[in-house]
Amino acid sequence: MGEATTRFVERTLCPLGKGSHATPEFEENKSLCGAGILFMLPSLLAQGLLKAKEVFRLPSSHYYGLESVVLTLAFMALARIKNPEQLKQCKPGEIGR
Repeated sequence: MGEATTRFVERTLCPLGKGSHATPEFEENKSLCGAGILFMLPSLLAQGLLKAKEVFRLPSSHYYGLESVVLTLAFMALARIKNPEQLKQCKPGEIGR
């Protein structure tokens, strides 16, 4: 079952303005698809990738936080996915899962 169907409570509360964004969750797993991309996460964080939240703001009722958007764009670049349209061919929520 995909990640989008397992976190339904957070998805329901965000449009109603009763919840904040869902934080990215990393957990231990086997047989990771695209795990090499996740090895770059510590170096991306050390370079200040998530300092974007000091500059940009999102509306209060949203499901994806700024951290999730920035990490997705960074992982897209590392996976050589050139535009968001190409995400239809892969499952970004399943990368490294």
